[in-house]
Amino acid sequence: MSSAFRAVSCALLTGALLAAPAAEARFGKRSDSSDDSDRSESRVHDATPVQQDSGSSGTVHDATPVSQPPPPPPEPSPEPYYPPAPPVYVGPAEPDPTYVTSEPPGVSWDEERFAARHHRNFTLGLEGSILQEGSAVGLHLGVEGERLGAFLRTSGLTLRADDGSGEKDSISVTELHASVAVLKGWAGRLRLEGGLSIAKAPDVTFVGPSVGISSELFLLDFLSLEARAQFTPWPYRQLDAAGGMVWYLGGWRLFALRGGVRALVLNDAGKVDGVVHQDVLPGPYLAFGLAI
Repeated sequence: MSSAFRAVSCALLTGALLAAPAAEARFGKRSDSSDDSDRSESRVHDATPVQQDSGSSGTVHDATPVSQPPPPPPEPSPEPYYPPAPPVYVGPAEPDPTYVTSEPPGVSWDEERFAARHHRNFTLGLEGSILQEGSAVGLHLGVEGERLGAFLRTSGLTLRADDGSGEKDSISVTELHASVAVLKGWAGRLRLEGGLSIAKAPDVTFVGPSVGISSELFLLDFLSLEARAQFTPWPYRQLDAAGGMVWYLGGWRLFALRGGVRALVLNDAGKVDGVVHQDVLPGPYLAFGLAI
């Protein structure tokens, strides 16, 4: 190991000696091609005197060495100082009167007009339907604002008597609801309804709480889908559901033609004679009226 250590030490020493001239050149010192003996001579040499008398012999004096250290670099001049510019107040930009508009941003006049045509504040219509055991004639009336509204739906049913006598039984059902639009937009709205329902039969008249849901979805500017469902849980049971299409007619879409399918279920819960009587009455309906 000692011989290896000596070999490594000699190599390091040799590298350091060989690197010395390179280090001189790196720092800007010019390398002469003369021998090292010339560099070791004294920097004091004979020189011709500047002034010499006529009778005197040559005089030896000290002269300035040939190689002088380079003069120090000049100090950089200080950068000129510029005082900061005073702050400039920029007030709010005045609006261009050419583009001033009273409409809210993001909503064009055409969109507002399109949405306004889809919202009906007043509806009135007469309705006729063909039931499984007879027929029905009805009236619907609705008043609706931005969210709140009220609806009246009444139908008079003429049904064949179930005793085989060939006579007719008359039943009327009426729904009086207040409504709130929980979802609304340019394509339609979804309402929740609540109120009273009244059912009048030959031997009894029922009045009970009623809840419902109704909706309208526009497919085109003049064509929409409509659906509704109403339920009375007590003291009797009533389910009134309908779904169909609405076609708005006229230049201002003031008239509405409605058509679809209706299903009416009536159950007296045995409150008349202790025997439960139930009627299931499906059938198509057609209605015509105003939609303003």
